[in-house]
Amino acid sequence: MRRRFTQEFKVQAVEKALSQCDDVRLEDIADDLGVGYSTLQRWIALAKKHQLETHQTGSQMTAEKRPQDWSLEERLSAIIDCGHLDETAINEYCRNKGLYPHHIKQWK
Repeated sequence: MRRRFTQEFKVQAVEKALSQCDDVRLEDIADDLGVGYSTLQRWIALAKKHQLETHQTGSQMTAEKRPQDWSLEERLSAIIDCGHLDETAINEYCRNKGLYPHHIKQWK
C-alpha cells in the first residue's frame, strides 16, 4: 500500500531540502524524512513551478525568485543590509526576501 503524505508535509520537506547547505546530499535528506529520493525530487520540481503550495496551514513556498537568480548587485545589497544585524534579525530579513541565512554567508 502506498504511503500518503499531507500537503503540509510535502511543503516542509521541500523547504528543508532547499534550506540545506550544498554539502548535504538530497538522498540523505530523503532518507531522514522517510521518503523516496525520486519523490522528493518530484516535490521540489513541483514547488519550483509553484504547484506545491498550500494555503490552509500558513506555511507555503515563497513566490520570491530563487537565490541563484539574484544579480550580483542584489547579492551585495543583501550582504550590506545584513552586515549590522544580529542572527535573529538576519533570519527575519531572509524570510522576508525568500532567502536563507546560509545564502548570505555563501555570497560573502
